[in-house]
Amino acid sequence: MAQQSPGGFRRFLQTGLGRIVLILIAVAITVATYSYVSVVAAIPAILLFGLAVPIWVGLKRPRYLAIGGLVIVLTVAPISSIVVTQLIFEPVGAASSGAGGPFSSGQPIMQNATVSPYTGSTSTNFTWTVTIYPQWVPQGNTTPSSLQLYISTCPGATGNSSPNCSQPYPFTVLTNDNLPNQTTPYTVTFHYQIGTVGIWDWQMGLYTNNSTTKKPYYQVLVGDPTYNGIEGPVVGTFADIYSELILTVYFQDFLFLGAPFYFILLLYMLFKNRERRRREAQQRAPGPVPPDGGVSPPSDGPAKDSPLPSAKKGAGGTDAGVTTRSAQEFNCPKCNAVVYQGETTCWKCGSSLPQTSSV
Repeated sequence: MAQQSPGGFRRFLQTGLGRIVLILIAVAITVATYSYVSVVAAIPAILLFGLAVPIWVGLKRPRYLAIGGLVIVLTVAPISSIVVTQLIFEPVGAASSGAGGPFSSGQPIMQNATVSPYTGSTSTNFTWTVTIYPQWVPQGNTTPSSLQLYISTCPGATGNSSPNCSQPYPFTVLTNDNLPNQTTPYTVTFHYQIGTVGIWDWQMGLYTNNSTTKKPYYQVLVGDPTYNGIEGPVVGTFADIYSELILTVYFQDFLFLGAPFYFILLLYMLFKNRERRRREAQQRAPGPVPPDGGVSPPSDGPAKDSPLPSAKKGAGGTDAGVTTRSAQEFNCPKCNAVVYQGETTCWKCGSSLPQTSSV
Protein backbone atom coordinates (compact mmCIF):
# COMPACT_ATOMS: atom_id res chain seq x y z
CA MET A 1 0.00 0.00 0.00
CA ALA A 2 1.37 3.38 -0.99
CA GLN A 3 1.88 5.78 1.88
CA GLN A 4 0.75 9.38 1.67
CA SER A 5 3.63 11.83 1.57
CA PRO A 6 3.97 14.43 4.32
CA GLY A 7 3.27 17.14 1.74
CA GLY A 8 0.06 15.35 0.73
CA PHE A 9 -1.06 15.20 4.35
CA ARG A 10 -0.49 18.92 4.75
CA ARG A 11 -2.46 19.60 1.58
CA PHE A 12 -5.31 17.50 2.94
CA LEU A 13 -5.39 19.56 6.16
CA GLN A 14 -5.73 22.70 4.04
CA THR A 15 -9.01 21.42 2.57
CA GLY A 16 -12.40 22.03 4.17
CA LEU A 17 -12.55 18.51 5.63
CA GLY A 18 -8.95 18.77 6.77
CA ARG A 19 -9.66 21.99 8.66
CA ILE A 20 -12.55 20.32 10.48
CA VAL A 21 -10.30 17.36 11.38
CA LEU A 22 -7.63 19.76 12.64
CA ILE A 23 -10.08 21.59 14.92
CA LEU A 24 -11.51 18.31 16.24
CA ILE A 25 -8.01 17.11 17.11
CA ALA A 26 -7.28 20.39 18.92
CA VAL A 27 -10.57 20.15 20.86
CA ALA A 28 -10.00 16.51 21.85
CA ILE A 29 -6.44 17.05 23.10
CA THR A 30 -7.32 20.26 24.95
CA VAL A 31 -10.35 18.63 26.62
CA ALA A 32 -8.32 15.59 27.70
CA THR A 33 -5.54 17.75 29.12
CA TYR A 34 -7.97 20.09 30.88
CA SER A 35 -10.06 17.27 32.39
CA TYR A 36 -7.42 14.74 33.41
CA VAL A 37 -4.38 16.93 34.12
CA SER A 38 -5.16 20.61 34.83
CA VAL A 39 -6.33 23.79 33.17
CA VAL A 40 -2.76 25.14 33.26
CA ALA A 41 -1.49 22.08 31.38
CA ALA A 42 -4.15 22.72 28.72
CA ILE A 43 -2.55 26.07 27.79
CA PRO A 44 0.32 24.58 25.73
CA ALA A 45 -2.13 22.07 24.25
CA ILE A 46 -4.37 24.75 22.71
CA LEU A 47 -1.39 26.84 21.60
CA LEU A 48 0.26 23.86 19.90
CA PHE A 49 -2.74 22.24 18.21
CA GLY A 50 -4.89 25.34 17.77
CA LEU A 51 -2.20 27.75 16.57
CA ALA A 52 1.23 26.25 15.83
CA VAL A 53 0.06 23.21 13.86
CA PRO A 54 -2.34 25.19 11.60
CA ILE A 55 0.42 27.70 10.84
CA TRP A 56 2.82 24.83 10.05
CA VAL A 57 0.21 23.31 7.74
CA GLY A 58 -0.12 26.61 5.87
CA LEU A 59 -3.35 27.97 7.36
CA LYS A 60 -1.82 31.32 8.25
CA ARG A 61 -4.74 33.70 7.75
CA PRO A 62 -5.41 35.46 11.08
CA ARG A 63 -9.15 35.33 10.48
CA TYR A 64 -9.12 31.52 10.23
CA LEU A 65 -6.87 31.19 13.28
CA ALA A 66 -9.10 33.51 15.33
CA ILE A 67 -12.30 31.67 14.36
CA GLY A 68 -10.67 28.28 14.98
CA GLY A 69 -9.49 29.37 18.42
CA LEU A 70 -12.98 30.62 19.31
CA VAL A 71 -14.51 27.30 18.25
CA ILE A 72 -12.01 25.43 20.43
CA VAL A 73 -12.57 27.65 23.47
CA LEU A 74 -16.37 27.50 23.20
CA THR A 75 -16.35 23.72 22.70
CA VAL A 76 -13.87 22.76 25.41
CA ALA A 77 -15.95 24.12 28.31
CA PRO A 78 -19.18 22.09 27.87
CA ILE A 79 -17.31 18.88 26.99
CA SER A 80 -14.85 19.27 29.88
CA SER A 81 -17.75 19.93 32.24
CA ILE A 82 -19.27 16.57 31.29
CA VAL A 83 -15.98 14.77 31.95
CA VAL A 84 -15.30 16.60 35.21
CA THR A 85 -18.86 16.00 36.46
CA GLN A 86 -18.51 12.28 35.73
CA LEU A 87 -15.22 12.20 37.65
CA ILE A 88 -16.82 13.96 40.61
CA PHE A 89 -19.46 11.23 40.89
CA GLU A 90 -16.76 8.57 41.27
CA PRO A 91 -16.26 7.75 45.00
CA VAL A 92 -12.91 8.45 46.63
CA GLY A 93 -11.14 5.88 48.77
CA ALA A 94 -11.02 5.63 52.56
CA ALA A 95 -8.83 8.11 54.44
CA SER A 96 -6.56 7.70 57.47
CA SER A 97 -4.58 10.03 59.69
CA GLY A 98 -0.85 10.53 59.32
CA ALA A 99 1.67 8.16 60.89
CA GLY A 100 4.48 10.70 61.30
CA GLY A 101 5.19 13.47 63.76
CA PRO A 102 7.51 13.92 66.73
CA PHE A 103 5.27 11.96 69.12
CA SER A 104 3.91 9.42 66.65
CA SER A 105 3.83 5.74 67.47
CA GLY A 106 4.38 4.94 63.79
CA GLN A 107 0.78 3.92 62.99
CA PRO A 108 -2.30 6.04 62.08
CA ILE A 109 -4.69 6.36 64.99
CA MET A 110 -7.67 7.10 62.65
CA GLN A 111 -8.18 4.57 59.84
CA ASN A 112 -10.73 3.76 57.09
CA ALA A 113 -12.72 7.01 57.34
CA THR A 114 -15.53 7.04 54.76
CA VAL A 115 -18.89 8.60 53.92
CA SER A 116 -21.85 6.52 52.71
CA PRO A 117 -23.55 6.82 50.33
CA TYR A 118 -21.13 8.88 48.29
CA THR A 119 -23.92 10.44 46.21
CA GLY A 120 -27.48 11.23 47.23
CA SER A 121 -30.29 13.76 47.27
CA THR A 122 -31.26 16.54 49.65
CA SER A 123 -33.28 13.99 51.68
CA THR A 124 -30.41 11.50 52.09
CA ASN A 125 -29.14 10.83 55.62
CA PHE A 126 -25.39 10.42 55.07
CA THR A 127 -23.22 8.33 57.41
CA TRP A 128 -19.57 8.96 58.24
CA THR A 129 -17.54 6.21 59.94
CA VAL A 130 -13.97 5.97 61.20
CA THR A 131 -12.09 3.35 63.21
CA ILE A 132 -10.07 4.61 66.18
CA TYR A 133 -6.97 2.70 67.33
CA PRO A 134 -6.26 3.87 70.90
CA GLN A 135 -3.07 1.79 71.07
CA TRP A 136 -1.54 4.09 68.46
CA VAL A 137 -2.01 7.37 70.36
CA PRO A 138 1.08 9.60 70.35
CA GLN A 139 3.64 8.80 73.02
CA GLY A 140 2.87 10.44 76.35
CA ASN A 141 -0.79 11.05 75.46
CA THR A 142 -4.00 9.72 76.96
CA THR A 143 -6.70 7.87 75.07
CA PRO A 144 -8.72 10.01 72.62
CA SER A 145 -11.09 12.45 74.29
CA SER A 146 -12.98 14.08 71.40
CA LEU A 147 -13.65 13.57 67.68
CA GLN A 148 -15.01 16.25 65.34
CA LEU A 149 -16.44 15.97 61.82
CA TYR A 150 -16.22 19.07 59.59
CA ILE A 151 -18.62 19.28 56.63
CA SER A 152 -18.27 22.15 54.15
CA THR A 153 -18.19 23.24 50.53
CA CYS A 154 -14.67 24.57 51.17
CA PRO A 155 -12.09 21.79 50.71
CA GLY A 156 -10.14 21.01 53.87
CA ALA A 157 -11.91 23.66 55.98
CA THR A 158 -11.91 23.05 59.76
CA GLY A 159 -13.47 26.41 60.61
CA ASN A 160 -15.61 29.27 59.31
CA SER A 161 -12.58 31.04 57.82
CA SER A 162 -10.24 29.36 55.37
CA PRO A 163 -7.59 30.91 53.07
CA ASN A 164 -8.72 28.50 50.34
CA CYS A 165 -12.24 29.93 49.97
CA SER A 166 -14.03 33.24 50.08
CA GLN A 167 -16.30 33.77 53.09
CA PRO A 168 -18.95 32.97 54.00
CA TYR A 169 -19.34 29.33 52.95
CA PRO A 170 -21.57 26.54 54.34
CA PHE A 171 -19.86 24.90 57.31
CA THR A 172 -21.07 22.37 59.90
CA VAL A 173 -19.26 20.74 62.84
CA LEU A 174 -20.43 17.50 64.47
CA THR A 175 -18.71 16.54 67.75
CA ASN A 176 -18.48 13.32 69.76
CA ASP A 177 -17.09 13.93 73.26
CA ASN A 178 -18.10 10.51 74.62
CA LEU A 179 -15.38 8.32 73.19
CA PRO A 180 -14.90 5.04 75.10
CA ASN A 181 -11.93 4.85 77.42
CA GLN A 182 -10.44 1.65 76.07
CA THR A 183 -7.26 0.44 74.42
CA THR A 184 -8.83 -1.74 71.72
CA PRO A 185 -10.05 -0.43 68.30
CA TYR A 186 -13.62 0.87 67.99
CA THR A 187 -15.73 2.60 65.31
CA VAL A 188 -17.28 6.06 65.60
CA THR A 189 -20.29 7.01 63.45
CA PHE A 190 -21.85 10.35 62.49
CA HIS A 191 -25.20 10.87 60.72
CA TYR A 192 -26.18 14.08 58.96
CA GLN A 193 -28.67 15.21 56.30
CA ILE A 194 -27.07 18.00 54.29
CA GLY A 195 -30.20 19.14 52.47
CA THR A 196 -28.44 21.38 49.91
CA VAL A 197 -27.38 20.51 46.37
CA GLY A 198 -23.66 20.77 45.78
CA ILE A 199 -20.21 19.20 45.90
CA TRP A 200 -19.25 18.82 49.57
CA ASP A 201 -16.00 18.08 51.38
CA TRP A 202 -15.26 16.85 54.87
CA GLN A 203 -12.47 16.35 57.36
CA MET A 204 -12.08 14.85 60.86
CA GLY A 205 -10.07 16.03 63.85
CA LEU A 206 -9.16 13.86 66.89
CA TYR A 207 -8.04 15.20 70.27
CA THR A 208 -5.85 13.45 72.82
CA ASN A 209 -4.33 14.96 75.97
CA ASN A 210 -0.63 15.11 76.71
CA SER A 211 -0.01 13.51 80.10
CA THR A 212 2.86 15.89 80.93
CA THR A 213 1.76 19.28 79.61
CA LYS A 214 -1.99 18.58 80.01
CA LYS A 215 -2.48 20.23 76.62
CA PRO A 216 -4.59 18.69 73.82
CA TYR A 217 -2.86 17.03 70.87
CA TYR A 218 -4.75 17.39 67.56
CA GLN A 219 -4.64 15.12 64.50
CA VAL A 220 -6.53 15.23 61.18
CA LEU A 221 -7.04 12.85 58.28
CA VAL A 222 -4.75 12.93 55.26
CA GLY A 223 -6.81 14.30 52.35
CA ASP A 224 -6.02 15.68 48.92
CA PRO A 225 -2.50 17.09 48.45
CA THR A 226 -3.72 20.64 47.78
CA TYR A 227 -6.29 21.40 50.49
CA ASN A 228 -6.09 18.28 52.71
CA GLY A 229 -9.82 17.71 52.35
CA ILE A 230 -11.79 14.55 51.50
CA GLU A 231 -14.26 14.99 48.65
CA GLY A 232 -17.90 14.00 49.18
CA PRO A 233 -20.71 13.56 49.45
CA VAL A 234 -22.17 14.76 46.15
CA VAL A 235 -25.73 15.96 46.64
CA GLY A 236 -27.89 16.23 43.52
CA THR A 237 -28.29 14.73 40.06
CA PHE A 238 -25.78 14.77 37.23
CA ALA A 239 -27.62 17.74 35.68
CA ASP A 240 -27.49 19.61 39.02
CA ILE A 241 -23.73 19.26 39.35
CA TYR A 242 -23.13 19.96 35.65
CA SER A 243 -25.10 23.21 35.79
CA GLU A 244 -23.17 24.19 38.92
CA LEU A 245 -19.81 23.57 37.24
CA ILE A 246 -20.37 24.92 33.72
CA LEU A 247 -20.02 28.63 34.54
CA THR A 248 -16.84 28.02 36.54
CA VAL A 249 -15.37 25.94 33.72
CA TYR A 250 -16.27 28.61 31.15
CA PHE A 251 -14.59 31.27 33.28
CA GLN A 252 -11.41 29.20 33.59
CA ASP A 253 -11.64 28.34 29.90
CA PHE A 254 -11.68 31.96 28.72
CA LEU A 255 -9.15 33.10 31.34
CA PHE A 256 -6.53 30.36 31.01
CA LEU A 257 -7.08 29.19 27.42
CA GLY A 258 -8.68 32.04 25.48
CA ALA A 259 -6.53 34.88 26.81
CA PRO A 260 -3.12 33.24 26.10
CA PHE A 261 -4.33 32.00 22.69
CA TYR A 262 -5.41 35.42 21.42
CA PHE A 263 -2.41 37.15 22.96
CA ILE A 264 -0.03 34.89 21.02
CA LEU A 265 -2.21 35.31 17.91
CA LEU A 266 -1.92 39.10 18.25
CA LEU A 267 1.87 38.86 18.44
CA TYR A 268 1.85 36.64 15.36
CA MET A 269 -0.28 39.16 13.43
CA LEU A 270 2.02 42.04 14.39
CA PHE A 271 5.04 40.05 13.23
CA LYS A 272 3.40 39.13 9.93
CA ASN A 273 2.35 42.75 9.26
CA ARG A 274 5.87 43.95 9.91
CA GLU A 275 7.25 41.32 7.56
CA ARG A 276 4.71 42.28 4.88
CA ARG A 277 5.58 45.98 5.09
CA ARG A 278 9.26 45.15 4.77
CA ARG A 279 8.61 43.05 1.66
CA GLU A 280 6.60 45.84 0.07
CA ALA A 281 9.41 48.28 0.78
CA GLN A 282 11.91 46.01 -0.92
CA GLN A 283 9.66 45.68 -3.97
CA ARG A 284 9.22 49.44 -4.32
CA ALA A 285 12.93 50.24 -3.95
CA PRO A 286 15.02 50.42 -7.22
CA GLY A 287 17.71 48.23 -5.71
CA PRO A 288 18.67 46.58 -2.46
CA VAL A 289 17.21 48.49 0.48
CA PRO A 290 19.98 49.61 2.86
CA PRO A 291 19.71 48.68 6.53
CA ASP A 292 17.40 50.77 8.69
CA GLY A 293 19.09 53.99 9.65
CA GLY A 294 21.73 53.61 6.93
CA VAL A 295 22.45 56.40 4.50
CA SER A 296 22.89 55.62 0.84
CA PRO A 297 26.02 57.05 -0.78
CA PRO A 298 25.44 60.07 -3.00
CA SER A 299 24.78 59.24 -6.60
CA ASP A 300 27.14 60.61 -9.21
CA GLY A 301 24.51 60.43 -11.90
CA PRO A 302 22.14 58.03 -13.58
CA ALA A 303 23.08 54.38 -13.51
CA LYS A 304 25.04 53.35 -16.56
CA ASP A 305 23.31 49.99 -16.90
CA SER A 306 19.80 51.48 -16.81
CA PRO A 307 19.80 54.67 -18.95
CA LEU A 308 16.72 56.79 -19.10
CA PRO A 309 14.71 56.56 -22.33
CA SER A 310 15.45 59.29 -24.82
CA ALA A 311 12.83 61.97 -25.20
CA LYS A 312 11.58 63.13 -28.55
CA LYS A 313 12.00 66.75 -29.41
CA GLY A 314 8.89 68.66 -30.16
CA ALA A 315 8.42 71.96 -31.74
CA GLY A 316 10.62 74.68 -30.31
CA GLY A 317 13.12 72.12 -29.01
CA THR A 318 10.99 71.07 -26.05
CA ASP A 319 10.68 67.46 -24.93
CA ALA A 320 7.48 65.71 -25.91
CA GLY A 321 6.06 62.22 -25.65
CA VAL A 322 7.92 60.33 -22.91
CA THR A 323 8.40 62.15 -19.61
CA THR A 324 11.75 61.65 -17.92
CA ARG A 325 11.96 59.66 -14.66
CA SER A 326 13.20 62.69 -12.69
CA ALA A 327 9.91 64.45 -13.36
CA GLN A 328 7.91 61.64 -11.78
CA GLU A 329 9.97 59.90 -9.12
CA PHE A 330 13.30 60.11 -7.35
CA ASN A 331 15.10 58.48 -4.40
CA CYS A 332 14.94 59.56 -0.80
CA PRO A 333 18.34 61.12 0.04
CA LYS A 334 18.39 59.32 3.39
CA CYS A 335 17.12 55.76 2.86
CA ASN A 336 17.10 55.53 -0.97
CA ALA A 337 13.42 54.50 -1.09
CA VAL A 338 11.49 55.45 -4.24
CA VAL A 339 9.30 58.53 -3.70
CA TYR A 340 7.17 60.52 -6.09
CA GLN A 341 6.86 64.13 -7.14
CA GLY A 342 4.70 66.17 -4.78
CA GLU A 343 5.39 64.03 -1.68
CA THR A 344 6.73 66.02 1.27
CA THR A 345 7.95 63.19 3.48
CA CYS A 346 9.43 59.76 2.80
CA TRP A 347 6.96 56.90 3.26
CA LYS A 348 9.73 54.67 4.64
CA CYS A 349 11.94 56.73 6.98
CA GLY A 350 9.80 59.86 7.44
CA SER A 351 12.49 62.32 6.32
CA SER A 352 11.51 65.61 4.67
CA LEU A 353 11.84 65.53 0.88
CA PRO A 354 13.12 68.30 -1.42
CA GLN A 355 10.42 69.78 -3.64
CA THR A 356 10.80 69.08 -7.35
CA SER A 357 9.04 70.25 -10.45
CA SER A 358 8.68 68.95 -13.93
CA VAL A 359 11.31 69.92 -16.47
